[in-house]
Amino acid sequence: MSARPATRPSMPLITRTDLRLALTAGLSAGLMITLGLPDPFYAPLAVGAVLGGTVGATQLLATQRLLGTLLGGVIVAIGFTTMASALPMPLGVGVALGLTRIFGGSLGLRSGYKVAGIVVTMGWTVHAGTLASWIPDRLVATLIGVLAAWWAVRWIWPSRALDQHLQLSRRLFGQVADLLRERAGLIERGEELPAAQRIERRNQLLAATLKLQAERKDARLELGLDPIGHRLERLWDLEEQWLSSTIGHYRTLLRLPMPPKHSPSLEALLNAKVALLRAMADRLELWAEHWPDSRWLQTAPPMARVCGIAQLEQAEQDLFSDPAAMAVLLSGSGGRRTITCQQLHQAMLSMEEHWGALP
Repeated sequence: MSARPATRPSMPLITRTDLRLALTAGLSAGLMITLGLPDPFYAPLAVGAVLGGTVGATQLLATQRLLGTLLGGVIVAIGFTTMASALPMPLGVGVALGLTRIFGGSLGLRSGYKVAGIVVTMGWTVHAGTLASWIPDRLVATLIGVLAAWWAVRWIWPSRALDQHLQLSRRLFGQVADLLRERAGLIERGEELPAAQRIERRNQLLAATLKLQAERKDARLELGLDPIGHRLERLWDLEEQWLSSTIGHYRTLLRLPMPPKHSPSLEALLNAKVALLRAMADRLELWAEHWPDSRWLQTAPPMARVCGIAQLEQAEQDLFSDPAAMAVLLSGSGGRRTITCQQLHQAMLSMEEHWGALP
């Protein structure tokens, strides 16, 4: 008997995101009509274009919309007055749209240059005789729609699950940092926690990870079809992959016996492990502070240089000249701790590389 194919959970027919969009679009249109502004449908169009699943997504799309409308208005105002009498309309519109794409790209507009193109086309072909009044009216309508969308995403059914997922992620980074710092202190002192406390540390970390995964479902519903949310989902995938590997390495550290200090070489290796664990804990605190923004990675020192992996590798190489230390290192668990620390470092390094590479 063949296994049934896995099916994705069905989305509800109407979500609160849909209701928020409908209510906000209606309010923006009502405000346009109340103010007596022409073409009241432009405000709901702006609401539908910029109302994202998060405050950050809405602000980004709103900025693109405003800059695109302003750019299109400037180009059509200057282009129509200078080229309309000299060029046929199709050629003039084509030149104006080409300029829109060039200037939009130079300003870093993604969706905004499309809005600018629409403004240029509509202004040149439909509102050519009333550009002096149509362009300001279009800017006002866009501004009303943008402000309505921002107000809605901030105050009408705000994205609670997204905020909770963000706070859980940051707390989890801080929790892992505390555990690594605690482990470094224990190794440095040559002490070990009782078995019950080690099991408790492991269970707490697993419980926090499972809670984060459970919160992701509600956060995904709040994102809806928001394109900006695709980046967040990819970041969440990276985060869960990193957590999976990190928990496995941490459980290995909990099972290993305390390393001996029979020689200066072993002591230097132990000090390098302690330094690496503390450096990784400090780096995780930066993750907790900046997540999910990746701009800080462009100015922060590279993790490979900050976290002192070279010190650990050098201490490991120095053991080759110490036969007694080599015997300990080649024992059942002698070198396992070093390998596990390197794997923890590699997991964090890979996470940062993929995090910073996401557009």
